[in-house]
Amino acid sequence: MTDGIVIAGGGLAAQRAAETLRRAGYADGLRMVCAEPHPPYDRPPLSKEVLTSERRGDSIRFRADGWYVENEVDLLLGVRAAVLWPDERVLHLSDGSALRYDRLLIATGARPRELPTLAGYRNVSTLSSLNDALALRDVLASTARLVIIGAGFVGLEVAASARQLGAEVTMIESAPAPLSNVLGPVGGWFTDLHRFHGVHVITSTTVTAVEGDDRFRLLKLASGQEIRADHVLVGVGVSPDLDWLAGSALPTSGVPVDAEGRSQAEAIFAAGDAALTFDPQLARHVAGSHWERAARQGTRAARAMLGLATGEPPLESFWSDQYGIRINYLGHAPAADAYAVDGDMDATDFQVTYTREGRPVAVLLVGRPRELPQARKLMTNGGSLELLARN
Repeated sequence: MTDGIVIAGGGLAAQRAAETLRRAGYADGLRMVCAEPHPPYDRPPLSKEVLTSERRGDSIRFRADGWYVENEVDLLLGVRAAVLWPDERVLHLSDGSALRYDRLLIATGARPRELPTLAGYRNVSTLSSLNDALALRDVLASTARLVIIGAGFVGLEVAASARQLGAEVTMIESAPAPLSNVLGPVGGWFTDLHRFHGVHVITSTTVTAVEGDDRFRLLKLASGQEIRADHVLVGVGVSPDLDWLAGSALPTSGVPVDAEGRSQAEAIFAAGDAALTFDPQLARHVAGSHWERAARQGTRAARAMLGLATGEPPLESFWSDQYGIRINYLGHAPAADAYAVDGDMDATDFQVTYTREGRPVAVLLVGRPRELPQARKLMTNGGSLELLARN
């Protein structure tokens, strides 16, 4: 006897997989192993509405308790995947119990990277979970000076939220501009946006030393600058949360899967940040998974588990909200050899189309959410700048 399908993880990919399995008629055992004590919830609000108290923690849950009862989804809260025996199809858990699965979805997400220079200080944190967001919200309620290290989307969104709350914000980025590794020179627009809203943005430098006891008091930068603040948020990226795969023959750096989420191990699938997903646009496996992609990966993996058609693989895409501006991104801008801007960057109303040999490989929309369907069409059809101009 087995425990049916086991989902290791309680994030978006895991939730969408569970919903899809039940909706598609799967009627056997279904268990979700959730490391956090909270039922599955939506993470994008953590850096925005939860920080600014516009939404309570319980309001970001994917489903009410009744849904899991009605759909016979067994939530195992506050327990982690600990050891995997793929040959025996057994997943051992952190509480000493074990699950014998027919099929397993690995969707344990990612954990924030930390900076050794700042390790151990009480007033240094990361943002990944609801508890992290609630703790940071308390900090911002009484903290005047916040330093954010890393100008990725999490750092940028927290900066916007902190400014909304009246905090003094300094953002430190090692690259020449925020998101320059993704958007190239266009990343400089984010520098201008945040400086306009009062954020002190420092680029092309890193933290080299810290002064303090159990709490830091002073940051020293490679540029020679010294920054005093009350709290530091580290937002320098994430790593797959897969240490529990050690000894299983599956890599702890990300599980390579095909477009349907299948790994090379029998009956094992992966989705979300835990997966290295094959991207047909790049013709290789890629790490990382934003909200839209994680949702679709969870759905596709569930359908593949049941032998159902999964449809065309989705485009890489994500969105962000900063200072009331919706930002959408599709594709892979680093693959481009040129880009063109349509609209007014100063008025936060523009589109950037990235091309390679004249064909679109990515689109950035700022303040133009209604143009998203057309951008998807452009990318899907492999259009050209001439097609864009006509539309």
